[in-house]
Amino acid sequence: MKSKNKSHQLKFLYTISVLLLILSLTFLGTGCVKKELVNDPSTGEILSVANLKSLSDGHFTATTHFYDTRGYAQQIDIIIKSNIITQVNFKEISRNGMDRLTLEGPEKYWDNLSLLNLNSLYFRLYNDLILSQNPDEIETISGATQTSGRFIQLSNAAIGQAKKGDHEPIKIDTFDTYTVVGSIDQDGFQGNLVATFNGTRLTALTYDEIRAEDGKSKRKFTDSTNNINYSVLFDTFIRDTLASQTLESTSTEGEPSPEKAKFSECIRLLKELRTSF
Repeated sequence: MKSKNKSHQLKFLYTISVLLLILSLTFLGTGCVKKELVNDPSTGEILSVANLKSLSDGHFTATTHFYDTRGYAQQIDIIIKSNIITQVNFKEISRNGMDRLTLEGPEKYWDNLSLLNLNSLYFRLYNDLILSQNPDEIETISGATQTSGRFIQLSNAAIGQAKKGDHEPIKIDTFDTYTVVGSIDQDGFQGNLVATFNGTRLTALTYDEIRAEDGKSKRKFTDSTNNINYSVLFDTFIRDTLASQTLESTSTEGEPSPEKAKFSECIRLLKELRTSF
C-alpha cells in the first residue's frame, strides 16, 4: 500500500514539474514575462556567502552617461534586502524618452538568437543576476552583446554603490562607436565619419568622402589645380579634432572650403548622436 501511495506521489510531482516547464516556455516564447523578478530574501536559497553583510539595503540606480550608437541610454535599478539582491529592473530609453520595450520594430526580435525577443532577454539577465548575486558570473549573450554587456556594467556599478552604502544614482562611462554619413554634394561625394569614444574622450576618428555612385574614396584623388592632396587634408581634420577633443564647429576666416564644410557637417551630426542622458 505504501509503495502504491509513493508511486502516486511521484507521478503527481512529475506532472506538476512538466506543467511548470511548459508554462515557463510559453511565457518566454510569447514575451509575456514579468518586467521585474522578486525573490524573498528570508528563504536564503539564492544567498551567496560572499555577499553576506557586504551590501547595504535599499534602492540603487546606475545609468549610462551617453546615448549609444543605436540611440538608447541604459538604466538599472536594484533593490537589496537583508544584503541580498531581490529585485532588478533594466530599461533602455530612447532619446525621446521612450522605453525600448514599448517600441515596435525588428530590433526587438532576433532570428539567430535562442532568446526570441527583448522580454526574454531581459528575463534571462534578471534571472542570472538574482541567482548568482554577482554580475561577473553573467555571460554576455551572443547576438545581444551590447545590451547584455551594458546590463553587466550597470549591475557592477549599482552594486559598487551598495557596497559603499551610497544611494545616489551613478552614471558610468562606456565605450561607443558612431558612424555618420553626410549629404551628397553636386559631385556625388558624401562625408563618412566613424568616431570612437571611451567615456568622454574621443579616442579614434576616421574620415573620408565616398562617391555614392561607385563607392570610390576621395582620398585617392588630388586637386592639382589647387595643389590639394585630399588624404593629407582629411588627416589634418582628424588630427585637429582629436587634439581639441571638441565637437564644436571651429571658426575660420571667410568661407570654409567644401571639404571643410562637409567634415563640419559630419561633426555636427556626430554631436547630435553623442548626447548626454
